[in-house]
Amino acid sequence: MFVIIPDVLKGAPDIEQKVFGDEVEILVADKTHADQISEKEWKRCDVVLAWDKLEYDEQLLEKMENCKVIVRVGVGYENIDGPKANELGIKVCNVPDYGTEEVADHAIGMLLSLSRGMNDFINRVRNKDWSRSHEMPFRLRGLTMGIIGAGRIGTATLMRASSFGMHIIFYDPYVNDGYEKALGVDRMFSLEDLAKTSDIVSIHTPLSKETNKMIGKRFFSVLKPGATIINTARGPIIDLEALYEAMKNNTVRAAGLDVLPIEPSDDSQTLIHAWEKSELWIRDRLVVTPHIAFYSPESYEEMRRKAAEEAVRVVKGEQARNCVN
Repeated sequence: MFVIIPDVLKGAPDIEQKVFGDEVEILVADKTHADQISEKEWKRCDVVLAWDKLEYDEQLLEKMENCKVIVRVGVGYENIDGPKANELGIKVCNVPDYGTEEVADHAIGMLLSLSRGMNDFINRVRNKDWSRSHEMPFRLRGLTMGIIGAGRIGTATLMRASSFGMHIIFYDPYVNDGYEKALGVDRMFSLEDLAKTSDIVSIHTPLSKETNKMIGKRFFSVLKPGATIINTARGPIIDLEALYEAMKNNTVRAAGLDVLPIEPSDDSQTLIHAWEKSELWIRDRLVVTPHIAFYSPESYEEMRRKAAEEAVRVVKGEQARNCVN
């Protein structure tokens, strides 16, 4: 069996090799484009453990004559043409449950950092300023937190948020009736109703045609004034220019972003550019981290191991646990 790990991973595939066994050949290519891997290697591979730098379009998939499964080492699989892979008999799988705790913790951590004005206070003390007056800190107890997407991570986040004495609501049209009763939270049946009610909004959906720029001008036009936005899901879910305008006019009080439409950011992302320049109006109202909400040594190992284990199941003819096409 021949396995390709085309991108991102560097060094020895020790975790993957342990799962596949020493007799399996694994190519760690560390490339940024599919053409940098030979057609011969694409043709003979049985398994691809795909990260997020390469696009698995129709042209590439048709080269993969021997491939049985592509496992996305992560959650999002928008870089893989699932229907075309299905047509060619290639299963596409992902790893939806790694790093659940880390992302939920990160979302709450961002909220706490913003609600307590942590970044600004830390910078003040560093500059020998021990003054306490600040407009940013606000009490969480009694506020309403709206969760968009009540899957594994959304659920983990709302359970953590409940301990702060907040009223928890969620919107997710794909969750079965009664879920809210099991957790003792309230369900909203439209995105607009959640926006009108929430003091804090935390986003936990996959990126799709349905969710691309879902948080945009229309959402902000009905959002409860002074709300805080947290996004640890996918960058393009938020229309960043619309968020910029919402923060400029104080519809949005603060925002925590682990993900951006363009990563690393460039000057075209006006909101991030203003924050990088430490413009006074945005300086203590925005927290940005480099798409690392998922990360810990434990989650990184878990993600790689589970991707390899899923591939082994498919190659052995067993039922895939997380087939997405």
